[in-house]
Amino acid sequence: MYISNLSLCAVALFGAVASAATTLNQCTSGTTKFSEGLGDWTEERGLTNGWKITDQGLVMTLEAPKKIVRMTNSSDNNNPYNKYASPTSPNFIYSTLLHYGSVSFDLQAAGKAGAVTAAVLLAPGGDEIDFEMLGADHNKVQTNFFYGSNPIYGVNSADTEVNINTASGTHNYTVDWSPERIEFFVDGKLIRTVENKDDCDKNGDCTYPTHAA
Repeated sequence: MYISNLSLCAVALFGAVASAATTLNQCTSGTTKFSEGLGDWTEERGLTNGWKITDQGLVMTLEAPKKIVRMTNSSDNNNPYNKYASPTSPNFIYSTLLHYGSVSFDLQAAGKAGAVTAAVLLAPGGDEIDFEMLGADHNKVQTNFFYGSNPIYGVNSADTEVNINTASGTHNYTVDWSPERIEFFVDGKLIRTVENKDDCDKNGDCTYPTHAA
């Protein structure tokens, strides 16, 4: 996969203290052009292989693991995983947290079965908003959100058929996040809206992301 650009317009950029903000800053905008370098992005584990900067942008390569041994993680809702990780699975993180705003990713997803391309807003406390594109399904986009440190899987996710090939050419994926709603766009087309007011159960338990991510 590769990422060519990332743009954001954040109404509050306070780093780790953003979750405690009670007022919103004026919108602060910025763009990273990966063909010119990483900007304020770093590879999470310090990997120096499996990625490179090119004229197209940031190109990331996922190598197959040496073998497949399926396991389940009892501390993570028994979710499955492979005992042997890929020797190259780069993951880039931004230097600043965002507390509401709009984030756009221009990227081409990986097109091989077993690979997942993800663009994620992830709070230190566990809140999450994400796009995921599965390598085996080029015409579908998954969107999801979580709240808190103990996410409940399979509740807030949605699969959307899109009239594009996610693994062919660059496409734009945008999250517009406010205290009232989350909107997901693909190539400028709205594919999903999540309303905060609709996200609480009969006991008053809510799962809408509210912390800086």
